[in-house]
Amino acid sequence: MRVGFYIHHTTISAGGIFTYSIGILKQLLKTDRIEKIIIITSKEVNEKLKEISQHPKVEIVNVNRKDPMVKLRLICYFSLLIMTMPFGKIFFNIFNWLNPYSRLLVKENLSIFHVPVQYAPIYKARIPVIITMHDLQEYHYPEFFSFKEKLHRKVNNHIAILDSDRIIVSFAHVKKDILKFFKVSEEKISVCPPPFADNWFAESKETEWNLLSKKYDLDKNFILYPAATWRHKNHLGLLVAMKSLIKEKIDIHLVCTGKKTDFYKEIQIKIIDYGLSDNIHFLDIVPEKDLIGLYKNAGLIVIPTLYEAGSGPLYEAMRYGIPVICSNVTSLPETIGNKNFIFNPNDSEETIKKIKLGLFDDEFRKRNIQNSKEKMETFRQINFYENFLEAYKKALN
Repeated sequence: MRVGFYIHHTTISAGGIFTYSIGILKQLLKTDRIEKIIIITSKEVNEKLKEISQHPKVEIVNVNRKDPMVKLRLICYFSLLIMTMPFGKIFFNIFNWLNPYSRLLVKENLSIFHVPVQYAPIYKARIPVIITMHDLQEYHYPEFFSFKEKLHRKVNNHIAILDSDRIIVSFAHVKKDILKFFKVSEEKISVCPPPFADNWFAESKETEWNLLSKKYDLDKNFILYPAATWRHKNHLGLLVAMKSLIKEKIDIHLVCTGKKTDFYKEIQIKIIDYGLSDNIHFLDIVPEKDLIGLYKNAGLIVIPTLYEAGSGPLYEAMRYGIPVICSNVTSLPETIGNKNFIFNPNDSEETIKKIKLGLFDDEFRKRNIQNSKEKMETFRQINFYENFLEAYKKALN
């Protein structure tokens, strides 16, 4: 089987989508039932894939999305798809010649095309197109999205869910949402949990602590929260907790990594209002080597999100054996597997209590680390790639 695997250049800064994609790639490379993986991406992503590109099964093919003709053809393709949506799928074969990916998929003699993000660059191609639908969050928190964002997601989710040949989701709750909000057959959706126990990073090395501390002006035992500043990530709730901790004269710092979205402006205002400027460090997107170093030197990982299909930072903390607490939403309680280490993200007192236990209660920390160790050992017994291979087989059939 020759698998086409799509990595869009924007996924590097799109929260955990890029790390999820790398995690899946590493799983697929473990099986001898896949002869070759052709990564279809843009030149700006090549450096990030340097380590994986050395694998004998991997080949990288670049599409220059900055090329004016490529841009024009993609714009025309999707504009025509949207305009003809009410008339069904009869126009796909007519439009596909416009799409620059159409000829590429045939040229590379691919069996399937897996797009590990919500929206594919082509649908109804000559080979099965499989998407990974990560969430339908706008149905749960519509207030977190502008009218333009909701319209964009509504149109693109409609096309992706109805016109892809198969849909992969990481958790059952996402499948449930798709079936609730879209008219689609349950048989079209495959639940393929991500490889919890494996390292998802493209890099395998870490930055040493002495270099990290100088670069970011940090002391050890800080709280770490790696997440882009989307509203649902609930940085504001964590700031409320930090305000109370500082008020109690607890000397603690919060380090946040991830893309600074437009919502970061509101976060900045709260940091100043709460008098937390000396204790909060927003580092933006950091190199993977730095991020791994930050994980391993944190005193506690806190994940206060209001909605999460699945949390990469939770898996990373558990893998590295760093104390971690998380909110009690969606798949997180099931992943961590112990109610003692979860909290209600809308309850600041409960959040503060769990942070204190995670930072200062040695017995709590030991139990937390042991819990992660046991969960990781359970996950290591699972061949996660089997789920993906089964999804591929169903798409081919």
